[in-house]
Amino acid sequence: MCSRYSRTKGQVQVGKTKVAIKAPPQAIIRPTDRASVIRKGSGGLEEANLRWGLIPSWAKDPKIGVQCINARAETISEKPSFREAFQKRRCLVPADGFWEWETIGKKKIPWKFTRPDGEEFCMAGLWEAWNSPEGVLETFTIITTSPNELVRSVHDRMPVILSQDEGEVWLEAGRQDLLRSAPEDFLVKTAEPNKVTEGCFDFMGSV
Repeated sequence: MCSRYSRTKGQVQVGKTKVAIKAPPQAIIRPTDRASVIRKGSGGLEEANLRWGLIPSWAKDPKIGVQCINARAETISEKPSFREAFQKRRCLVPADGFWEWETIGKKKIPWKFTRPDGEEFCMAGLWEAWNSPEGVLETFTIITTSPNELVRSVHDRMPVILSQDEGEVWLEAGRQDLLRSAPEDFLVKTAEPNKVTEGCFDFMGSV
């Protein structure tokens, strides 16, 4: 599961295109926060500011979004909450790190996973539009997969991280074979016990 991440850089590379991110940096992004995603628009790639926690178009209660902060790569083509978005509304979620919690006794220790060079990367995502009483609400989810060895030392899931070229293919073709764990040398982990503990709670977030 991925339930906290950060995005502090001002642009991200998708294929040969540099996409500027106009939204302010976000040191900690939590479920139900608004955050930047990259998706295909009528004029090419565009940044959009969506709420984290996908609400399917058919949902009657927006609270389902809290249960849909993550989508399992193995079942996104089958699950009613995600299959239409998988076919038509794919996105990239820019980040420069994410947290997972290791349970030691009664304590949960947060570890942050980042690139060794601190650079931005893109997580695979889906987005959806829901007609609320106040108007259309656009939301997104982060796709997770089985972890590599580094993340497995802390958690049994990790977000799907795509290379620059894979991100472009994901938006264009939605190939499910891209939804795999990151190479072992792609990430490093650092203990950050004081930065994300406040407000930490568990989500039923990977449907």
